[in-house]
Amino acid sequence: MAQTNSEGSSEDRDNDAGEVEASGTGKGRFDYNPRPPSWGRAAIGGLAFVTFWVLLNLLLLKSSTGFTWIGVAVAYIFYVPFSYYIDRWLYRRYLAKGAAAGKAAS
Repeated sequence: MAQTNSEGSSEDRDNDAGEVEASGTGKGRFDYNPRPPSWGRAAIGGLAFVTFWVLLNLLLLKSSTGFTWIGVAVAYIFYVPFSYYIDRWLYRRYLAKGAAAGKAAS
């Protein structure tokens, strides 16, 4: 026998403060606070990328070791700054949208 949920999705619910909220209100999936970009996170992402690159070249493509390590160096040199600047652009865009929404609300 299937069990039913005592709190249906169309019913109002209590939040942590004991207030009744209508369904669909409150913090949703779009309520997030992204971290500012950092070179350290870009470097860690670059290491993950070059690890994938090495595995792909050595195991699947069976490339020469010299070619693989040259490719790793080139990929890392280009990936890290590219990743950082993309993150910075997205973060500034997020801040600008937040400021525009704040101005529209007041």
